[in-house]
Amino acid sequence: MAKLLPPYIDKNCKSTAEKLIFDIFKNSPFTKDWIVLHSLNLSQHTVRLYGEIDFLIMIPNAGVFVMEVKGGDVKCIDGVWHFTNRFKNTNTSNIGPFNQARDAMFSLRSAIEKEFGKKHKFSKILYGFLCAFPHINFDKHSVEYESWQILDKDSMQISIESYFNNFIQKFIQKHQSQKWFSEKDCLPNKNDLIVLCDFLRGDFERIRTVRERLDEFDNQIKTYTEEQFRILDSIQFNERSITQGSAGTGKTMIAIESAIRAAEEGKTVFLTCYNRLIGEWMEKQLENWKDRITVSNLHSFLFEQLRGFDYDQTQKNKQDFYSKYLPLLLRDFFEKGIKEKFDLLIIDEGQDLIREEYLQLFNSMVKGGLSNGNWEIYGDFERQAIFAQLDKEEMFSLIHKTSHPTKFLLKINCRNTKQIGEETALISGFEKSPFLLEHLEGIPVEYIFYKDKSEQNKLLAEQLKKLSGNKLPLSELIILSPRKFENSTLNLIDDFTIKEIKNTNEINTEQDFIGFSTVQSYKGMESNYVLITDIEDMSSEIAKSLLYVGMSRARYGLIMMLSETMRNDYKEILRKKFN
Repeated sequence: MAKLLPPYIDKNCKSTAEKLIFDIFKNSPFTKDWIVLHSLNLSQHTVRLYGEIDFLIMIPNAGVFVMEVKGGDVKCIDGVWHFTNRFKNTNTSNIGPFNQARDAMFSLRSAIEKEFGKKHKFSKILYGFLCAFPHINFDKHSVEYESWQILDKDSMQISIESYFNNFIQKFIQKHQSQKWFSEKDCLPNKNDLIVLCDFLRGDFERIRTVRERLDEFDNQIKTYTEEQFRILDSIQFNERSITQGSAGTGKTMIAIESAIRAAEEGKTVFLTCYNRLIGEWMEKQLENWKDRITVSNLHSFLFEQLRGFDYDQTQKNKQDFYSKYLPLLLRDFFEKGIKEKFDLLIIDEGQDLIREEYLQLFNSMVKGGLSNGNWEIYGDFERQAIFAQLDKEEMFSLIHKTSHPTKFLLKINCRNTKQIGEETALISGFEKSPFLLEHLEGIPVEYIFYKDKSEQNKLLAEQLKKLSGNKLPLSELIILSPRKFENSTLNLIDDFTIKEIKNTNEINTEQDFIGFSTVQSYKGMESNYVLITDIEDMSSEIAKSLLYVGMSRARYGLIMMLSETMRNDYKEILRKKFN
């Protein structure tokens, strides 16, 4: 089958003809080395302000071909084309499908030439076009096109493979007599097409995020970065992968989108993480796919799957109940066929879940195991591994015992403003920033020093009054602390209702309280404004990791409350910044 991007037909596509062609590319063995882009938007069209290619077919050792698809009945009278769908609705156009395909082909070639230059190999590749009429036999002849550029009902019924073999042969024959023709330059290899595909997807296509798909939050369109496009598409070429990225680079969003793509293909997916809050949030985003995508933080999943089974209850009081006993018990259930295995395993926050017992469980859960199955791991293996017992090298060594996955790296921070991103890298001890910022301008990070709990209490109340006076919705603010609520300064605040967030349903636009969470529990989440309290250590590795996690939760505003004993440490950090 061809590598289809995206790998499923969008639910909003109403064309049965396009769906039919899509299924042909998807299910035909002879297309196995092809790359096919569906509904490729052209931002700069040579004739119209914009255009869309129904299918862009990229064939190794042949060329790049624009396919225009017309379903229903088609006829042309006095130069006017008439297209009638299955509901007997007719649309007319002075521009025929062959001209549409040809114009789109020239637009595509011009864009590639503009990007890479006239002398680049991509500008010398053979570009062509064809038209598909899946519902009718099309026998109209014209000087504007060749008969072998027509894929109709008749040729589809005889042999799709024979049609394309003939199409490729005729197309190459037509051009190889030209002086400029060269097999080396004009006939792209597989790697050429993969690189070219990266450009086409990143430059021309924008997909809907999970928020838009589920009509969550404000339904505003947000584009993935080109880097995220590249990762999403590249994952489709690899059965096993590890995607590394610092905070804010979009790992969770990519994991969710990848799960949706797999579900759209009919696969069963297990999407898991360590943190309970982010697990609940992902489950909410994917509620419409719950028949194929199982979403849960791992510990909740373990307990729920074993509910009702008879096991050693005395184990509940032991420290390794969740980390060793339950994982290995559930592993046995999967291995014995008591539980059904998944087609795809996706692990978010992988840095917290790579250990021997968990990997044994994952190996039993996915069809083919970790050696031959389909799985994806997303993680920040530097500063966010606050629950890990192993370092990065030890984690990767464990994975490499069973498989050698393809590795991807995300570098662009698409969550934080420039100010927050730079301060996060600085305060958490990176000599060089672990991410590239999109230069989204915001407000400066604010640092407030306190002498004791009493003064911190007073200064904290002043900040909350200031934010309240600026009409900041309570749902847009979270207070974080490395300490539990009862041990933090927050239980001394009288003028505001502060409540610990224990599940994501509590965060909503109607809430009448300010949310609180430990830094550890809020890992993976985000908020427009973050206020971090009780900072009394900036030098230990644990403190740097917690600061990194806490600070990177803020999208727009960040307020840091530090003990006066930290002032010299802060000055030293500033000195390094300006040296």
